[in-house]
Amino acid sequence: RMQPGAGENLRRARGAPVRGRGHMGGAGKYIEMDRLDKVVNMEEGSRSIHKERAEMLGGAIDTAQADKAHARLKRMAAFDSHDYDPADNDLEEDARRARKRADYKAEEQWRWAMSVLIGVVMGFLAFTVDGLIKKFNGWKYGATTSSISPGGAGFGAWLVWVIISCLLAAVAGGLVSHVEPLAAGSGIPELKTYLNGVHLRGLLRIKTLAAKLGGIAFSIGAGLIAGKEGPFVHGGGLVGGGLSAFGSHTLGFRTKKPSHFRNDADKRDFVAIGTAVGVAVAFGAPIGGMLFTVEEGASFHSTGMLWRGFLATCTGVLTTHWLDQLDFDAMDFAGAKFGVHRDFGLFTDDEANYSRVFWWYFWEVPVFAAIGCMGGLLGAAFVNINVKITMWRQRFIPVSDKYRRHAEVIFVCFVTATVLFIMMAGSPCKPIPEAYRTAAATDADGNGVSDELPGGVAKFEYGVETRRQIRDQYFRSLFCKEDEYSSYGQLFFVPLADSLKLLLHLGEVYEQNGTDEFEQHLFTMDALIMYFVFMYALMTWTYGIGAPTGLFVPSLAVGAAGGQIVGRIVRAMVMSTGSEIVVDLHTYAVVGAAACLGGATRMTISITVLVMETTGSMQLIIPLMLTIFFAKAIGDKYSMGIYDTHIKIRGAPFLDEPEHAGVAVDKLKVAEVMADSLVTLRPVMRVRELVEVLTNTSHGAFPVTTTDVSEGHNAGDPIELHGSITRNLLLKMLTHRVSMFDPEEPREVLYENSEDRDALLEKLKQIPFKSPGVEMIASTLSRREMELSIDLTHFMQRHPFIVHADARLSRAYRLFRTMGLRHMYITPSKPQIIGVVTRKDLVEESAALTLGEKAADLSYEELTETERRASHDLPFLPYYTGNPGGVDGGAFSEHAAERVQHRSVGSSGDPFQKVPTSPSQVRDY
Repeated sequence: RMQPGAGENLRRARGAPVRGRGHMGGAGKYIEMDRLDKVVNMEEGSRSIHKERAEMLGGAIDTAQADKAHARLKRMAAFDSHDYDPADNDLEEDARRARKRADYKAEEQWRWAMSVLIGVVMGFLAFTVDGLIKKFNGWKYGATTSSISPGGAGFGAWLVWVIISCLLAAVAGGLVSHVEPLAAGSGIPELKTYLNGVHLRGLLRIKTLAAKLGGIAFSIGAGLIAGKEGPFVHGGGLVGGGLSAFGSHTLGFRTKKPSHFRNDADKRDFVAIGTAVGVAVAFGAPIGGMLFTVEEGASFHSTGMLWRGFLATCTGVLTTHWLDQLDFDAMDFAGAKFGVHRDFGLFTDDEANYSRVFWWYFWEVPVFAAIGCMGGLLGAAFVNINVKITMWRQRFIPVSDKYRRHAEVIFVCFVTATVLFIMMAGSPCKPIPEAYRTAAATDADGNGVSDELPGGVAKFEYGVETRRQIRDQYFRSLFCKEDEYSSYGQLFFVPLADSLKLLLHLGEVYEQNGTDEFEQHLFTMDALIMYFVFMYALMTWTYGIGAPTGLFVPSLAVGAAGGQIVGRIVRAMVMSTGSEIVVDLHTYAVVGAAACLGGATRMTISITVLVMETTGSMQLIIPLMLTIFFAKAIGDKYSMGIYDTHIKIRGAPFLDEPEHAGVAVDKLKVAEVMADSLVTLRPVMRVRELVEVLTNTSHGAFPVTTTDVSEGHNAGDPIELHGSITRNLLLKMLTHRVSMFDPEEPREVLYENSEDRDALLEKLKQIPFKSPGVEMIASTLSRREMELSIDLTHFMQRHPFIVHADARLSRAYRLFRTMGLRHMYITPSKPQIIGVVTRKDLVEESAALTLGEKAADLSYEELTETERRASHDLPFLPYYTGNPGGVDGGAFSEHAAERVQHRSVGSSGDPFQKVPTSPSQVRDY
């Protein structure tokens, strides 16, 4: 009811001290300031003294530090938050009490069905996007290759290459600049912010899904240094959030039945499951996808979400495998072998024989640790350089300038395509390995040799190529002569994902020829160095442009090249000693890839599993874990991960885990940061007054009280809290004219039966249809409706979370972050209490017994046999002799039975006859 600043104006007029902290909240006073003059004007001597005081640790004492914190806080004012606290008003309580066992069962069944559906839909989408990428790459590389003539100038081929690349990039950039700006980048920082409880408008719209997944196909086809994995995370979140709503705001429909999961908490969980499926179908790694969401994506996760996500990722990958086989050879579906193909593998598991491809020695452990340290340094450098580029980009190519942003995408693609073509055209030529040469048609005795792979393999399964096919695909001549291949073109003139596969696996099928001879394929050192440098630079520049771009594959490719370089150095050192020890370059490529990705993202467990699943390197689990640990440890010393950094850049009020909240929250009390100038609502008030409050403030929730705060009430004085009601619910009530009445006329009942109640609840839900703004609603209200009263009593949250004013700020932070709250009210330091609850009062058995007594008091009928057997009838096993509940006394003793019988006595003194009286009956009960 109080206008912004009204409390301060009132106290100034009366000469009273102003104690309010701003109408926008405790942070509002800083948001409204242009600059923190107190900190700026602090004397240097005082500043130096306070820096050394332990109680000031974590404070923004330096002017530069204070200005940065102030700027970030002002940016946070533009964000709204979700509220994961379940609705606890009279209407919801009535609906919950009326729910039957069949309702709970149906909801649980739909949770599992929805998880399967998310996996199936994402599997189809992944198959479609992969198909588009293959078509675009086939068109671009086919047209360019046909324009290449050995010994020719190559200008025509370059022109074809650049034109096709820029055309595809123009589409990718146009989908972002002119359709949906939130489709830019990987989408992981945005999804992580959303799952933390911050609302981002337009993040989960259908057009965002189309722009994101359609755009990434064009981005990769254009040759931008980007991967599909990040955009698939965003796409999975879109699918999870959209399907679980059983409707669409964009399409203007919602189902009447089923109508589950239309609340922020359930939608959050299905979005998290969708992100897991997105990673899983992108990598073909179901376990790694689920671990990614648990480690990096979801701020709130439970065992239920974990298991449903486990099923969803499995279903998603199974769907993609099924569709891939149908596309390859639908007639041989029954005889096709599944599970032998890796997402980052060149050959099948049968052919590559990974148990003989990957190995390591104990003395290499320090080398792996060093690779991890280098990965951490490279990742930190990447983050810091990208921040500088992002600052420059925001200054000269802002998001608001669609045409500049679109032009930048095309320009980056032009430069990238030109660099890659120059490297290919200027490549030195190397002889094709002996095993793949065309001339090798006879053996030493003059006998004919089949055109099969070495090792005597006569028949190949799906995905296995003949010798000539492998030579033509991976050892292309391009501008070189026959029986020679372009050593740079082998890495630069292929799609980025294919170059990663070559760095990890090329040579696996002929290095061990069934004999004692062994020779690994060696990329030329200059090709590896050039690839490492150019890809690292282009990756750093590309991340953040106005097109869908992922970071996983570029980081893995750069790291694989770096690992190959280190492996070559170690190999040369070992050979210089005259040792016959064989250093495995494939191992160094895999370890280097994991180190670079870990250094950029600071993920650990999920990267380890993802790399093992996609490369088949189970033997490298210890080197991978060790390498990624050092990459994260070193990287954290110099910067945050790239996703956390971009969350900070966007200014979102992201709440990290309490352990990482910073030391300042331990130094303050809640009363020192709270907002004490409250804008309150009365339980029953005029519609006009409510519209005025909603118009003049931007609060997301309001305390409901009968205390009059307009006269004689100072900021910080306690008020009687009847409940809390959110802005969105108020807007819905006004939209549908709910609980509005004329005080001069008899009031109508809210609902007459359960069907009317459920229909009313559906009207008030924000999913899938969001409420319009207060200005639009106010324009539809007639003068008569403005003069009506509105009753908030049955719609307000009866029991909002509260915390003491003198509690440490860290305590409030833990409660706020753990429960996923949007707001929290502060009570006086010495509130009244009426009882206490312990752990044992909250367990299912205590609730069941209490509800049983309540049923007896209300003369409810006896439970059916089916309901009685709903709980698992498990035996009791004590921890130690004399443990409560054992055979020597406790819950099943005669004394316990007497207590149960005694508690069942009603007000009349007559015992309830159906309460068990013997230990065996208590056990059944």
